[in-house]
Amino acid sequence: MSYSDSFPAQRPIFSLDAANAGRLDPRMTFSRASTANVWDGSKHLSSENILLQSSDFDTTWSRDSSLNAPTGSQTAPDGSSTAWLLTTAASGTDSPFLLQNPSGAVANGTVCTYVMHIKAGTASHAYISFRGAYSSAAWALIDFASPTSPTTGGSLGSISATSVALGSSWYRVALTFNTGTVSSGYPYVYVGASDGTSPDSTGRVTWTYSGETIYAWGAQLSTTQSKVYDSPTTTQIHREYAPSLVSKSNNVGRFDHTTDGQSVGILIESQSTNLLGNSADFGGSWQILNATKSIEAIGPDGTLSAIAFREGTNSSEKRLFSYFNNGGGNVTFSVYAKILGNARRLVIREAIYTGLSAVFDLATGTKVSGNGSIESVGNGWYRCQLNFSSSQPTPGVGFYIIPADGESYTASAFAGDGYSGLLLTMPQAENQSFASSYINTGIGGGTATRAAESLSTSISEIGYSGNTGTLLIDVEGGYGAYPCAVALHDGAGYERAMIARDSSTADDSTDFYAFVGDKSGTSSTLTLSGSGSASKVALSFATDDFAATAGGGTVVTSTSGVSPAAHLTTLQIGAQIASNQWNGHVKRVALYGEALSDTNLQALTS
Repeated sequence: MSYSDSFPAQRPIFSLDAANAGRLDPRMTFSRASTANVWDGSKHLSSENILLQSSDFDTTWSRDSSLNAPTGSQTAPDGSSTAWLLTTAASGTDSPFLLQNPSGAVANGTVCTYVMHIKAGTASHAYISFRGAYSSAAWALIDFASPTSPTTGGSLGSISATSVALGSSWYRVALTFNTGTVSSGYPYVYVGASDGTSPDSTGRVTWTYSGETIYAWGAQLSTTQSKVYDSPTTTQIHREYAPSLVSKSNNVGRFDHTTDGQSVGILIESQSTNLLGNSADFGGSWQILNATKSIEAIGPDGTLSAIAFREGTNSSEKRLFSYFNNGGGNVTFSVYAKILGNARRLVIREAIYTGLSAVFDLATGTKVSGNGSIESVGNGWYRCQLNFSSSQPTPGVGFYIIPADGESYTASAFAGDGYSGLLLTMPQAENQSFASSYINTGIGGGTATRAAESLSTSISEIGYSGNTGTLLIDVEGGYGAYPCAVALHDGAGYERAMIARDSSTADDSTDFYAFVGDKSGTSSTLTLSGSGSASKVALSFATDDFAATAGGGTVVTSTSGVSPAAHLTTLQIGAQIASNQWNGHVKRVALYGEALSDTNLQALTS
């Protein structure tokens, strides 16, 4: 059978090519009475390290003659033997430092963050600094007697610093500053010991030394302001871009994309509420046990919004936890997660009533156990979800760290190293059996709701008479109660021709069905068995002549029924009137003005 024989000679009277066009026909009306998030195809700088050999300090790094050659194979915060011992010369007065010159990689007037991990040896103090010109520097000095309260200074702008305690007496020092005007031959980054003397205008400390030591590991200089060491380097700088989750305004359609930038059409979702407050920072009523948390990394939305959830060093479970009210029924927990430090697994658990949990291996991007799923969103980030049902109205969600070989929640009681853990952001709990797009409940806030979406056009606008016709769809997803991909209807639901998934608890594997009915109650239902994995479905209808197929398969027919031509007013996409939203992507919808042949239907859906 030739191409011309298989495909209809007729052209559709209406066609929405949402995956390729990326816009709506001006005759269509889209509504959503709230903002909503989507992967719109844009990207952001997700991680960066301008420094080379970030944990190998006897290569690209240089040293002053008053500093002995660094001694490697020291125990680092992550337990590896990649840290270095820095030892000043036996005696003298000079500036014993280690430095690197990332020339050409640092722009003028840019806010940067320099991260270095430091541990006390015999020196009483240590410092890190950035020098952008001969006498323009920013520095942070830590006193090992009170190491989490660094002193800062320098002539560059926007200078601030933090020092966070890790395991085994290590501290992660992060210095943020504006580079100012970077002169030729500069910049330099420094790390060195001190007797308490502050760096001078050049970012270096001159003091009288006598063989004092400090340990150093994990250097990072970035424009992302990330404070977590997430970008180790060897002989090349690190820059990685990732897809951006962005917010769209009220009544603006969401054209969604995969992580590799491919368009998957317009996203149509039902109303949903995020029942977890403080989703932007895990603050407020969120409880943390045997761990620490602080906002340190770039999240999937491209902002410095992800928390570093670091394990404590005791042998008890490590968790973040929150109660919420849901009234019972289906529940889905979801969160975006990424490995931090040594490989750790994430457990999502309902911790109050059911004890149900799902375990996720973020190193391989797989679900280890439990009822849930995992989806990659770029640069090591995954969206993980747990699905369950409970009659209890006030469950609690817990996010737990477990070792890399743990297969269940019971592995959560283990001795942590104080450094490793998870990066987490955008937690969500919903009263439904699937996770919808992220709904931000902010900082200091309660619940938040995303409104239902509607996309339609008047049949008079597109010149459709309503006598007979053919509907064609190309879709992904379809979750919830009889999610409807497309419907021709009369505005009240009495007369309609529609294609939907055939279950009150449908998912993307549920079979399709087609329905045609008129106001008198005469109807015809065409069940498409084995169609759950199909993306393309077609329905043709005329009085006493109905046919449907999916994926180019067998055509299901009916020769009894009345075409609902008399009162049709609206072509609805991704819903049936104001309900049964598709909860997935609509790539293409076409409406033909006549009932096409069975051969045409098979060709269009192959």
